[in-house]
Amino acid sequence: MDELLHKMTLVLAKSSYIHQEDTQRDSLPGLSDCPPKSEPQYVEEAKRLMDLCAQLHVDIVSIDDSQYPENLRTIPDPPSILFVKGSTMPTDRLSVGLVGTRRASGAGKQIASEIAEDLARAGITIVSGLAYGIDAAAHRGALSVGGRTIACLGQGPDVVYPKSNFDLYGTIPSNGALISEYPPGTEAKPWHFPRRNRLIAGLSLGLVVIEAGEKSGALITADWALRQGKPVMAVPGSVKSIVCRGTNRLIQDGAYLVTCAEDVLSFLRKENEYMPEVCGTRRVEALTLEESVVLEAVGRGESLDQICSGMNMPVSKIIAILSSLEVRGIVHSVAGGKYILSNIGDAHIN
Repeated sequence: MDELLHKMTLVLAKSSYIHQEDTQRDSLPGLSDCPPKSEPQYVEEAKRLMDLCAQLHVDIVSIDDSQYPENLRTIPDPPSILFVKGSTMPTDRLSVGLVGTRRASGAGKQIASEIAEDLARAGITIVSGLAYGIDAAAHRGALSVGGRTIACLGQGPDVVYPKSNFDLYGTIPSNGALISEYPPGTEAKPWHFPRRNRLIAGLSLGLVVIEAGEKSGALITADWALRQGKPVMAVPGSVKSIVCRGTNRLIQDGAYLVTCAEDVLSFLRKENEYMPEVCGTRRVEALTLEESVVLEAVGRGESLDQICSGMNMPVSKIIAILSSLEVRGIVHSVAGGKYILSNIGDAHIN
């Protein structure tokens, strides 16, 4: 039997024993929802999957293959087979994971995009989970400067989830890879994502958490990183914000506080001398609670009139805050009485 076919058969055979319990479904990904089959059926199913992958231009990468990510190969529980749409490269060894809440604020998404852009410019591959919020912002930030990014999925590489990130499914394979332990056709299930998070940590030299609530899945990724001996970093946030409670707690518990891409690389450089430098990096400025509230409204695309009518704050105070944010390069005014978040290169955040 062909070696890859044999490995695929073994994966399917093992997965058939864990189709009953949700908690057990994490153990071996794949067709765990299928009833047990006889050995010949495993072989036929493996052949069918291999044909399907060929049709979808999805590579089946075994842990013994040279294309298998080196960082992932060294974790305690590496997947024996990966389904990859796109390409992995030796340079992906210089990877940093960026994760955070799906319910990200406008400021949080901007920070994620900025850090991803600066790291990508320095030749770092950005790894995330292609979820709403921080994950999507990190992927988009890397792609916006022509950088590489890897998305770890909790479903088959041909299944678009969430639907709002459809565009990223089309662009990431040309500038990185969609990677999954789950074969084509596997739908996203809640119990897939905690295990998916171990791949994000495993592919990365270090993990950065940007906005995470107390029960955020990003904290599960941080836990995986610590189990794998990877450093965890976090961007601080307002003590009044529920989406920053998890990140602030990480810092209290010993995570390295970072405010920009150079902070990330400086920390990683302590153990990896070959980490590159970052030019023109921007630091995240500590905003007041009132500034954070106004900035969040700007991130939602509200006009000045909408911001003023929706807040229990004097109009003069709101205008003063917007003027201050504009002077500092964090927002700028556009036609129609609106303000928008500034592009990274325009910002003076220090």
